[in-house]
Amino acid sequence: MYNRITEFVEQYNILYPCQLGFRKNNSTSHALIRLINKVSSAIDQRETTVGVFLDLSKAFDALDHQILFTKLEHYGIRDVALQWIKSYFPCCRQFVQINQTCSSTLTIKCGVPQESILGPLFFILYIHVNDLPRASKLSELLLFADDTSIFFSHSNPKYLENVLNNEFLNIDVWSRCNKLSINTQKTNYVIFSPSQRRVNHSFSLSFGGQPLTQSNVTKFPGVYLDEHFTWKHHINFVCKQIA
Repeated sequence: MYNRITEFVEQYNILYPCQLGFRKNNSTSHALIRLINKVSSAIDQRETTVGVFLDLSKAFDALDHQILFTKLEHYGIRDVALQWIKSYFPCCRQFVQINQTCSSTLTIKCGVPQESILGPLFFILYIHVNDLPRASKLSELLLFADDTSIFFSHSNPKYLENVLNNEFLNIDVWSRCNKLSINTQKTNYVIFSPSQRRVNHSFSLSFGGQPLTQSNVTKFPGVYLDEHFTWKHHINFVCKQIA
């Protein structure tokens, strides 16, 4: 079933091309190369790039089954195949016990089986088919599994700030409609610029009414990136691991 669904979505280009996680012939290296090319090209054109690294709260556990089934049907997985997928998700029930007292039971209506073959596939179909990238019309999204990064470049820092804040409003609506939440405490952004050119603008970015933290360095799948692309932080990290 995994092979059949994968062949179907690849044949009809259902998946967003910049979703590089859980896909054949794609890896963290491809995501890193895309990021480096994006930022390097902007630096060559004397533009500033802001990279926002979103953190989805318990993304695998929050996936709503009914929304997933609706999306699969919309993109052409219907009839017997869809009924099989629905039967794949067991109708589990949960309760809470404190000492000798138990709560009433409730049906689990969200989440995908982790460490399974189909779980990650259903996850990227739910999160990164086409609707999330369409929610952000101007900025570029780079996706790797549940890691979602937003990049936008411009020579005018004020315009850059305004565009990103407006894009966050659209993504916030998308996340609410899909019953997902962004952890603003773990979400951060990095302003990439040449070391010899300082950005004379104080950025103020917020998501869902919560201010985001600006960082000088961040971890993008497995690699530490700093605001000037010097690689010092990652080299130090690797040296410590070797030692």
